[in-house]
Amino acid sequence: MMILPHFFLVLCGLAFLAGVPLNGYVLFINGCHMQRTASTVWFLNRAVSDFIFILCVPLRFIFFLHLDWARRLSSTITSLHMFSSAFLLTAISIHRCILVARPQWAQKCRTPCLAFWEGLVTWALSAGISLRYSDLLESLFPPARPSMYFGVDEYKERMKGIVIQFLVGFLIPLALNLIPTLYIVLDARLRRNQLIQSTQPLKILLGLIPTFFLCWLPYHIFFFLSISDRLHLYFSGITFPYFLMYFNCCLTPIFYLTMEEEFLRYRQHAPNPHATDHSGPEPVE
Repeated sequence: MMILPHFFLVLCGLAFLAGVPLNGYVLFINGCHMQRTASTVWFLNRAVSDFIFILCVPLRFIFFLHLDWARRLSSTITSLHMFSSAFLLTAISIHRCILVARPQWAQKCRTPCLAFWEGLVTWALSAGISLRYSDLLESLFPPARPSMYFGVDEYKERMKGIVIQFLVGFLIPLALNLIPTLYIVLDARLRRNQLIQSTQPLKILLGLIPTFFLCWLPYHIFFFLSISDRLHLYFSGITFPYFLMYFNCCLTPIFYLTMEEEFLRYRQHAPNPHATDHSGPEPVE
């Protein structure tokens, strides 16, 4: 069984080799070639979060050398990526829903500039929560801890942190993603003879949402298991959730790249009122 952590570490290394160029290329495409709309601003922020996380994969290998600075930095970056990705994905879903439900208002108010400032607020909120709960993972691996039994106060504080992390970083964003996405899909089915506002971002959402939450679910399960006294679960089980998270960072740019051609085709036909629905194209800078 001890071979499994090493096997997953090798897979994490492969994810690093594939994810860095893929996410870097997506950043280049979004930053240089895409028209600047509110949607592309949100997707650009999402790509930045993935790129930072996948770029720090080497810290996962240094983590096991029991260096305090590597543990803390790795834990902080992981928490930042989890919260920022969940919040940004939720913002993208809500933005697409508003664009479909209130197209005229969205064209006037949901501008790229507003999306930029909202993105900064999202990053600030993610950083604040990350710094508060980034020590949850790091505290599992103190070298001198003979057992994983916690004191009563320490146990309650740790359990509180795990529950808040699960609610804020997973369950609530999942609900907030599903509701607007279901609305968009139902709206598309009711108007199946017309194109939904930007088919490409909708298809990206339908790919991003399930893959993100499925890949992060084992991470949260791992934390709930960490309250038990089975020490071997921590060292043999932590690598698998991380591999899934890195794997998710490789899937995200694939969704972007496979939809790029359709996105450009949509933009070419967007000014034609007979080719799009009543919502029209998004405002651009």
